Amino acid sequence: MADGRLDEAFEIVQSPAIRQHRRGQKLTGKLARAFVKRGQENLSAARIQQALTDCNKAEKLAGNLPQAAALRTAICKAIEEKRYRDQQDALKIAQVQNDIENGRLSAAEKILADESDGNAKAGTLKQKAALARLEIDQAIEKAQQALQRDDIEAAIDILLARSGGPVVNTMSNHNSKLSELLSRIRGIAANRIRENLNHGRLDLAQALHQRVAPIADGCSGISELGLALAHCRRAAESVAQGRPREASRLLRQVKAICPSAKWLDPATQQTEQAAAFLDELSAGPLGLNTLEGSGGDKRADIGATENGRLADSDSAGRNRLRRRATSNHQDESTFASEFVLQIDGIGSFLVLREPRVTVGPVSSSARPTVGLIADPYLPTLVFERSDGDYFVRCSNTFQVNNKPTTEKLLNNGDRIALSPRCGMKFNLPNPASTTAVVTLSSARINRADVRQIILMERDILLGPSLSAHIPIESLSKQAALFIQNGRLLCRTEDAVTVDGRVLNSQTGLPMNKQIKIGPISMVLTEWKE
Repeated sequence: MADGRLDEAFEIVQSPAIRQHRRGQKLTGKLARAFVKRGQENLSAARIQQALTDCNKAEKLAGNLPQAAALRTAICKAIEEKRYRDQQDALKIAQVQNDIENGRLSAAEKILADESDGNAKAGTLKQKAALARLEIDQAIEKAQQALQRDDIEAAIDILLARSGGPVVNTMSNHNSKLSELLSRIRGIAANRIRENLNHGRLDLAQALHQRVAPIADGCSGISELGLALAHCRRAAESVAQGRPREASRLLRQVKAICPSAKWLDPATQQTEQAAAFLDELSAGPLGLNTLEGSGGDKRADIGATENGRLADSDSAGRNRLRRRATSNHQDESTFASEFVLQIDGIGSFLVLREPRVTVGPVSSSARPTVGLIADPYLPTLVFERSDGDYFVRCSNTFQVNNKPTTEKLLNNGDRIALSPRCGMKFNLPNPASTTAVVTLSSARINRADVRQIILMERDILLGPSLSAHIPIESLSKQAALFIQNGRLLCRTEDAVTVDGRVLNSQTGLPMNKQIKIGPISMVLTEWKE
């Protein structure tokens, strides 16, 4: 004790002979107070763990010593204060990392300025923020050089190479050089898009609009031109689907946006002439033949729709045409290529049968098959099934399993992300089936009850096993939904009833009716975008 070797003294006084001796008991009390004193010194030096150890030894020697109790109270308070400081530091570090990742460099540097030089994490983040600022300065310089070469596409790609459009737009709020450069790029892009529209080069106009859209940040000129391009696309779809009158209306709206586009006047006249010719045909013998037994002109509309479907290369357009045909003639045409399967107590599932499906922001200029409630500048993904394999592609960069890519052969369990807050997971639950399931983990669509998309090829398996596309514990054995001869059939050992009546195994499952398969109840409804 005199030499300060308290821990060695603590081991010695553990001997029963010493603790039972009168002088030994006094010595034990003296040692306990020495531990309290050393614990207070450790606590003052912020050595909390050593102070706690000394306090424990003092209490073990002398029991509920008042000095030891006071020391423990002080230690507990210090621990709570340290925990609070650590939490605040962790929140600051997380905020700084988020600010750097999202381009808010000034905000990040302001927080880091208050941190001491001894904070290792803060020092690392200061270097990261400085590197990010250097990179954006270099990107601005390279983009300016590209504009001097009259290469606007390269300038846009340079800015987007480091980070996504939202990050660049956020950076521009705190960087005057970047803000000026973006304004210049947007102005040049808007002029070129309008020029291409005026000359009828819709392909070039659409390509440049898609390229500049991520950094448009609500630019009214680019948004207006994007609306004109969307109207042109819808007008082309209407012509292909045999609806020239609707195409004429859309072209007139484009004319209001682009009054200098000379090709719009003859195109509008041609669509109006086509509408007049169709009206004359429908008023003649062909119209009478169409009306017979069909409830109006629906059969003619379906015929035009099918012809338009063959000419329409857009997947979403084909899906809408097939749904329309199905709703008009469910007894003759194939079953809907898009529908929602609602199972009581289990959930709702969007079923898509097309081999090519697009998934992207619902407000994007090219309307996707599945519209996500997300930033309109995010890219649109294309899921494609080929020979039993699934590919995901995009003209812009996205992430699969946290790795950037533009194309990927998908494997079971792959995680796909358009942004940190818009992700999904791809699964092939059954190795014997090529039907896939896409779970919207952090993405959202306008139907909150639908959290999974089923990319159906031959069948959908329902059952108690995890290998089923839709796991249902209440089913004792597996059931399968499959398409045959344009009907959706169910193969199961349980009884299938529709509105309480037993359904024949060769009778297709109907839409919008209560269907029971053994213990489960479900309804098939049309998918409305």
